[in-house]
Amino acid sequence: MNATRVSETIRKAWQMDVERMMSDYRGVWYCCGTVNVLDGNNHVYSGPMATYSAWHRPMAVYAPAANTTYFVFGNERNAPAIGCYDHHMRTYARPFVLGANPDGDAHRNPTLLMDDNGHLYVFYGAHNDPTLVLRSERPHEIGAWRACADIVDPTTSYPQPYQLLPGEMFVSYRERSGGWRSRVSRDRGETWAEPVDIVEFEESDIYAVSIAETGDYPRSIHLAWSRLGGGTEEEIRTKHLWARRYNIYYARSDDGGRTWVRSNGTPCSLPVSEPEAENIYDCGERGVWLKDIQLGPDGRPLILFIDADPFTYVSHWKCGRLCGDGWRFSDIAVGDHMYDDGGMVIEDGSVTVYAPTTASQPREDGGEIDVWRSADGDGPWQRGEPLTAGSDLSHNNVKVVFNHQAGPGDMQVIWSYGDSQSPPATRESRLFAYGSRMEGARLIRSR
Repeated sequence: MNATRVSETIRKAWQMDVERMMSDYRGVWYCCGTVNVLDGNNHVYSGPMATYSAWHRPMAVYAPAANTTYFVFGNERNAPAIGCYDHHMRTYARPFVLGANPDGDAHRNPTLLMDDNGHLYVFYGAHNDPTLVLRSERPHEIGAWRACADIVDPTTSYPQPYQLLPGEMFVSYRERSGGWRSRVSRDRGETWAEPVDIVEFEESDIYAVSIAETGDYPRSIHLAWSRLGGGTEEEIRTKHLWARRYNIYYARSDDGGRTWVRSNGTPCSLPVSEPEAENIYDCGERGVWLKDIQLGPDGRPLILFIDADPFTYVSHWKCGRLCGDGWRFSDIAVGDHMYDDGGMVIEDGSVTVYAPTTASQPREDGGEIDVWRSADGDGPWQRGEPLTAGSDLSHNNVKVVFNHQAGPGDMQVIWSYGDSQSPPATRESRLFAYGSRMEGARLIRSR
């Protein structure tokens, strides 16, 4: 199906679904089509995917003016949905279903932006198709929406929107050739400027995570990425493509994405090629799976990732931190699956990782949400009291609330919970939330 027809199909499904716009906080169950290399496991990853994947970001944003956290997710029909949490009332509104996705693929999950006026923008539908964009009719309200212009590249994946300059929306995403590019809108999504290619590696797809500053303009944006593809002749012969995921590269923009620099401030030529890219972590013949990127109090980035053996799935959780003398890397924990997804909360200078580092369904993605703390993200890491224990199923896909530092601290992360086995005993997928100023993880449910 071509891009135009996919867009038309999604729009039509949205119109037909108007009567069922109100939903509940139940998420999509999804499995990838790739066969697992481990005996007894049917797919590389599967399970509760309401907040999948690491490359969908932001999915939750705190709004100080409304004292409310807004968050998007893929609901049980794989439709993009939005909900919100009122921190004063300590209640969740019923979620609003924004549209429809055609094929049950959690790669089409939504991402979220809030502009300076409190209008919300949702980006969804993208996985080798155009990205559809919606804007809330009123600031800080989720009950009425209007369509903006699609991002009409023939193929887009993983849109990551931020506001870096006044009155300008910036979104970066993976495009058809596998490179990473960006577009901006200066009219609230009515039109999109021509794309700017940021990264282009020959014969490799880019998987990137980004984080932007808050506060005064211009706001810097930090981009970390790995490459999919390539490898030695032996690796190409013995590894499936999904397992050939290598290294961590880094760049930063201080002017709204127009120009990019390396860690030391030297300029990059666009698009950044593999020989010219700053390779901050070389994994050799192992594999890298990026999980999160956040900013410390000094404005420097920290990167959460897994370095894994794709033949055994033994996964080493690590944190990379940019210091005055370059990048430093510390070991956090050892898990059993490279698609365990966690997030970092940076509060009062200390770094806390919330991640499924203990298996509840062994050798499947997800597990129990453990807590790991470091004074500055440079190690050593101390294990805290876990958020979950004794779970029958799996917790996974932890997402950090963007701008949570401005909030009261009672909702800093959200994640998905369900059966990671394929086929599952149940396809029910639920959402959980946690903040350091609340007692224990809580199930997200409307009042």
